[in-house]
Amino acid sequence: MKKILLFIKYFFYITTGILIVVALNFALSDEETLPRDTLWQILASGALTAAITAVLSPQDSRTFGGFAVKCALHYAALCVVMILCGHSFGWLSYDLGGIAMMALSVALVYLFTFFSYYIMDRKQADDINRRLREKYRDEEEV
Repeated sequence: MKKILLFIKYFFYITTGILIVVALNFALSDEETLPRDTLWQILASGALTAAITAVLSPQDSRTFGGFAVKCALHYAALCVVMILCGHSFGWLSYDLGGIAMMALSVALVYLFTFFSYYIMDRKQADDINRRLREKYRDEEEV
């Protein structure tokens, strides 16, 4: 159940990040219109990368070194999946420039997702701590 909830959470974060990166790439390109299938492709790639993230999530690391290694492996797995998706969707060509651009796009989505997840979790933890302080303060006064 926890992995399913993580998948849903990551799906929204990652898909939003992909939409932002696609919007930036589209704004910088010469394209006039967005191909019809692009939105479904974004959802599919968001689902694939969310599934990988739910399975390979580096948040369970006990040391910074372990966290860094898991992040690097996770990022590499996401790059491989997105390069394959990008090629099959026609988003990139298999040349150094296309692969580098996809790796950069994955890095941008990775950073967006990491910071969004951190901010939301931090806010949730602060809310829980505030409620606990209020609860125990009320009990001490009684």
